[in-house]
Amino acid sequence: MKKEQLYRQIKPIKKLENLVHSFWMHRNATDQPEYMTVVPDSFLKIIFFVENGKVTRYFMAGLFIHEINYIIPPHATLYGCKLKILAPEFLINQEMASFLQDLKQLNLSYLNLKHFDLSTFENIVQQWQIELLKIKSLKEIPANKLRLSQLLDKMKGDITAKEVSEQVFWTNKQINRYMNKNVGVSLKKYLNIQKAYYSYSQIMDGRLFPEKYYFDQAHFIREIKKHTGETPKKLNKGQNDRFIQMKRMTKK
Repeated sequence: MKKEQLYRQIKPIKKLENLVHSFWMHRNATDQPEYMTVVPDSFLKIIFFVENGKVTRYFMAGLFIHEINYIIPPHATLYGCKLKILAPEFLINQEMASFLQDLKQLNLSYLNLKHFDLSTFENIVQQWQIELLKIKSLKEIPANKLRLSQLLDKMKGDITAKEVSEQVFWTNKQINRYMNKNVGVSLKKYLNIQKAYYSYSQIMDGRLFPEKYYFDQAHFIREIKKHTGETPKKLNKGQNDRFIQMKRMTKK
């Protein structure tokens, strides 16, 4: 018998690649509730729960600046869409700054979810992309905004706010105004979220000292604890079982 896949991820089609990072699913195949902690990963999200073939929860999730806890019911599956920083303006046509550390409940009519075929992950992603393309803005993404998003994706926090401004030919003040309006944080804060997130794989691998992202050990510990609620040492010693993203990371 083929082993059930409890986690999967699918990348978006080309028409959505500047706005969507990926689609993912996570299944709790046990008879017990699964307690999960989600840490900031620099993406906005649309998420829904499926239990017994029906959608039971449906919401948008803000960027998050520190950890948030979820309970996944027995035999339930989460489906998620990770959105990039340009998505509020050029895809879903609404700001997401007002629920930075919160969830916004959605009606099942949003993106036509009530009519989705939920039989396979591939079917869900295909339908999701069709509906997202229907609401996608027709206006072209300005070059400076596209450069900003692509640079942040590429550097994963390993860059200063000043360097970002110089490379995208957009003032730091303008970038901060855009980021705060659409996702709820300044550029510097966004970079700090990225730095922490991309440090988790090294923590899982037992490297509990600062690498290129941090000034010193104290700075490293402080930033990781700010975003996860735990020190690097505690994360490494078994705490990552409840951190959903860390469970899915590949050690480098």
